[in-house]
Amino acid sequence: MSQFSYSDSEKEINKVLKYNKDRSEKRLADNAVSKEADAAIAESKALLRSLGREDAVRAAEKAAEEARNASLPKLDLKLRSWEEIVAAAEGQLPDEVALEDILSQQEIAAALKERDDIEADFSKRTGINNKTDLSFLAVATGLQVVKSLLFPYVAKKVGYGNPLDKAGRSDHNDPDITREHKKGVNDFLNRHQGRKGQWRDFLTQTPPYDTTVGSKDLKINMGGGYHRFCTLGHDPVLGWLFGTANIMTDVVTLNTFQSFRVTRTPRLRITAESVDVGTLFLESFQVTQADYLNLPAAVTAQALHLKSDVYTKLGLPVPMLGTFSEKFASKLYREHYDTVCLIRDAMVVKVSYQISVFIDAIIALVHGLFIKQDEDPRLYEVRTRKILLISNALATGSSALYAYCTKNVKNFDLGSALNTAMRLVMDVRFMIKLRNEFIEQEIDRRLQAEIDKIDALYKSL
Repeated sequence: MSQFSYSDSEKEINKVLKYNKDRSEKRLADNAVSKEADAAIAESKALLRSLGREDAVRAAEKAAEEARNASLPKLDLKLRSWEEIVAAAEGQLPDEVALEDILSQQEIAAALKERDDIEADFSKRTGINNKTDLSFLAVATGLQVVKSLLFPYVAKKVGYGNPLDKAGRSDHNDPDITREHKKGVNDFLNRHQGRKGQWRDFLTQTPPYDTTVGSKDLKINMGGGYHRFCTLGHDPVLGWLFGTANIMTDVVTLNTFQSFRVTRTPRLRITAESVDVGTLFLESFQVTQADYLNLPAAVTAQALHLKSDVYTKLGLPVPMLGTFSEKFASKLYREHYDTVCLIRDAMVVKVSYQISVFIDAIIALVHGLFIKQDEDPRLYEVRTRKILLISNALATGSSALYAYCTKNVKNFDLGSALNTAMRLVMDVRFMIKLRNEFIEQEIDRRLQAEIDKIDALYKSL
């Protein structure tokens, strides 16, 4: 069994190489026989000449020359396509061919050593082992580490990771919120005066997902006043799809993706009638087709409802979290960590990430000024990327260590970690790609040098 694995194209190449090797060895064997025949002919010529039969020698040489010239036009010098060569090789070698069938173990070892030598040369030429690169590594690491260690103090100033401030939030029935919601409804109604239809109910009625009445009868715990994290209509992301569909069909969809029909008489109430997701969207599509204003009105009602809830004391739950982990979503929501808190924290992480990227850009630009004229720019870029990758990794490690020592996960600089992760993906892929290209180019260069030597040898003959 071969120590190497091969792609389909490599298997074809192996078979053609083995096929040509076998043909070459056969030709060499035929040449050896031919040389023996030539030696015998030479001895015969010498014997004839010693017997005074020069005329017989000339006649034989002339006949041989005429026969050789007569056979030359019959040579088929047409170049075969690769597919034809592969087919010929397949005919001679039906079984799979490995490198071990073509090269000896000594030749394979020599080839592997040559590859290792080229890789060692690449590592040497892209290594951070001079004073300039080491100085840049020290400066970059210092800047990134200081930035990561300062992160907890700066983030604390803007309340990073903290729950919402209920004192700064409005009640659900705050007059200003009610007035703003009513204004949005009236604006839509005024734009379509004189038009009647079901769409008016979508704007003026309470959304079906805004009630918990009847849930106990179904043995469903919707969390009472904290019901928003249980219903997809209140999800800041999924709500645009499910909330809009719920409004058009008078259905409430839970974070388990279970849906139930609601009734509005004598009061808004969840019934035991289950509605599967397919039926929910089929009915929504039918309502959309019934009147061109139905969908715009439902989307507007959904937007106004989310807007009226987002800055209230309970706010809106973290998007989509309830569909993955209801327990964790409930914990966060009851601790008053909502969508606004998530947006605030996301902005902090974004700014932290941007600062890390900015530091990287400055280091990369300045390091690029120190390239020498005889250096390969792409190999020099590998050294630059190594400096940035190592400095970011050290900064992220120091931030993780600080968070662990302080027992406070909020001290971990997530923006720095994201930048490090991006560099791991982009820089490592770039360096591997460039290393492979360097090895291929070096092998091609050495092969071309051997070909040039052979050409020079033939020209000298």
